[in-house]
Amino acid sequence: MKQIQFKIVTPEKVLYEGMVEGVSFPTPDGEITVLPHHIPLISAVKPGELKIKKDGKEEFFSVTSGVVEVDGTTITLLTDAAEHATAVDEKRAEEAVKRAQAIMSEQRHDEEGYAEAVAQMERALSRIKIAKKHRHGGSKPTFNDE
Repeated sequence: MKQIQFKIVTPEKVLYEGMVEGVSFPTPDGEITVLPHHIPLISAVKPGELKIKKDGKEEFFSVTSGVVEVDGTTITLLTDAAEHATAVDEKRAEEAVKRAQAIMSEQRHDEEGYAEAVAQMERALSRIKIAKKHRHGGSKPTFNDE
């Protein structure tokens, strides 16, 4: 079975690194799936669900915005933050949604503050959705420990 090297890199650490059969991730233009020998590509990644296919099984991560680079033999995702679906703290994510909603309801005239609150809410809602979707079953995480 053909595989490609995949790496998730956050500012803190390399969160995941390994050989995979394919990776699907959200972009501003829709979901992209990258398989071995994919043509070179650089794309923005938007907050959402990242799916890794490895050994015939699927693993899911919540990712925030970032950039992915594909060179045909490797896929490298540089992202602000990512976490395995089984590691998402739903309660913390729900609190983040409430904080973002509070900021948005303040009727601020600060466009940047409002835009950041919207982005925080999108990230939190994505984390909640992924955690609930994969709460039961799913594979154990294979991400790198600190």
